[in-house]
Formats: sequence, C-alpha cells, structure tokens
Amino acid sequence: GYGAPVTALTFNDNELLFHVQPAAIVGETALVSLSPIGDYYQLNNHLETAEANSREKIFVERPQGSKQMDVWGQVALGSTVEDDSVSIDNPPQLVGDIFRKLLEDRGIQVHGQIVVKHFTRLEAATMPAPPVPAPAGSVILAEHDSLGLREDIKVTNKVSQNLHAEMLLRTLGHEVKNFGSIATGLEVLQDFVAQCAIRPDDFYFADGSGLSRKALVAPEAVIKLLEHMAVSPNFNAYYDSLPVAGVDGKLDHRFMGTSAAGAIHAKTGTITHVNSLSGYMDLPSGERLAFSIFGNSNPATSHLGARTVDQIALAIFEQYAGRRKVARSRSAKKVK
Repeated sequence: GYGAPVTALTFNDNELLFHVQPAAIVGETALVSLSPIGDYYQLNNHLETAEANSREKIFVERPQGSKQMDVWGQVALGSTVEDDSVSIDNPPQLVGDIFRKLLEDRGIQVHGQIVVKHFTRLEAATMPAPPVPAPAGSVILAEHDSLGLREDIKVTNKVSQNLHAEMLLRTLGHEVKNFGSIATGLEVLQDFVAQCAIRPDDFYFADGSGLSRKALVAPEAVIKLLEHMAVSPNFNAYYDSLPVAGVDGKLDHRFMGTSAAGAIHAKTGTITHVNSLSGYMDLPSGERLAFSIFGNSNPATSHLGARTVDQIALAIFEQYAGRRKVARSRSAKKVK
C-alpha cells in the first residue's frame, strides 16, 4: 500500500487493508481478508497456524497486472498480527465498476463496458492544453471536496502518505503552471528549492514521495529547507504537520519516556537499508534547533536503523539541553 499507483481518480488511497488472524487450532489455515472490498483479489491462502510463540513469517506475492494473490508462511497460535496494506491494481477501473454497480442497484441500466484511458507521459507532455472541460449542458449530480491543503499536509507528513505526496506534486504543477504532470510538478519543486538557497548538486528529484531510488538529497539541503521554513509565513502549518516524538504519527512510539518526548517535531524517512529523521528540536531554553540525520546503505533491520537514528537525535537533544542548563546555572551564580 505504501507504493500504491498514482492515479487522478483514486479510491481508498488506492490501497486495501490486509488482515491476518491465526486459526484456533495448530496446523489449520490462518484467516486472511481484505477490506473494504474483500473479493478484489483472489486470495490463494496457504498461511499456516503454527505453535504458540513461533516466529511470524508472512509472504505475499501478486504478479503485476494479475488479480491472483498468493499468501503463505506461518503465524503463531493466539498471536495478534498487525494489519498491513496492499495496493489496488487499477484504481480508476475499480471506481468505474463501483459506480456502475451503484447505478444498477438504483435501477439505472448501464450498457457497454467500462473503459479507462491512461495518458502516457508523451501524450501528457505534448497535449496543447489541459483536458477539455465538461460538455455544455452537463449537470453536476454530486460533489465532494477533500481536506484543505493545511490538513492534508498533516496526513501526508504524520503517516508518510506517499500517494498524497505524489498527487500534491502533480497538483502543484496544475496550480502553478496550469499542467498537472509529474514533469511540471518537478519544475515547480525545483523553483521552490532555489528559493531555499539549496545548491543544485545537493539534490536530485524524481518523484514527489522520495520512494524512487533515483531521488537523492543531502542532509545540508534538508537543513536549508528547515531554516527557510522557520522564517516562512507558512511555518505554523508546516510545523504542525510534522510527527511529534512520543505523541503522534510515525513517531508515536518513539522517544517515549525520554527528555525529547514532545520536544521533537520531525519527519521520518524509511526505505530498505535507509533510515532518516529531520526536523526541529525545541530546547528547554526556548531555542529551536534544526537537525537532519541520514543513515544510508546500512545493513541493519528497519527497526534497528530507526532506533539508532533515535539514539543519535536524543544525544544531540540532551547535549544542547544540558549545555543551556549549565550556562543558565553559571549565570545565576554570577548574579548572586
């Protein structure tokens, strides 16, 4: 689900919830389900219920373009398996199928087949103008507005919603340069980066979420972004969108019980062999510190990589917090 396809027409963030529950008896097939559309994929379930305290091993595979999903491995008897997600293969087609069914359920007969037209990058880049508006005389039957940008950025940053980041990139292209393509969105992004005084050789953008292995950025570039936003009139919206250590988002279970809990607002970054954390530390002195930590090409597990990054961040926080406390203590003694 974290790598769901990017489409202009989406459903349920283009992902389905993947739920696993062990059977009541060892050796029986575990229960596997998808929601909110349970029959979207044909599940070939060979996931076995193993002895209690057995190691969890769950494998899921679906050939590209296929509606067959293979599930195998083992889960321990009596265990609770954390829900995961799987991407929807063709979201616009699914939306069309759902819409057709809703119409038919209400007695409206629909003839023909549902056809989804995807523009290629070449077609999108060479179109003379944005898509043609609705024909004259068309009537809007229903309309739904999504969250405002301030609120949607919270969703994007708090839980690392990659699809929203990708859609925002294309929306930027549409709003700023009147064309909602990835290429135009990247042009807008590069214009913004220049405003932050980030050097051209400190970044290379290939998408909106950073999932692409082509995407590169130096920690110094992130620091300059954080400094730029700190004096921006939009800072409060940006700051409020970042996960808070030990409180919410991707940091809700990190830094708990430490002096940094509630004092670090930062964005996580995790792909295979990469862990990062960048944001702000609010020191006891009232000062705010920008920081950026990247761990690239590390052989550790994702959990160990994140824990190591947290230890570095906590050491920085405690060093600066302690230094300010000592300074204030010495100053007080001099006054006395």
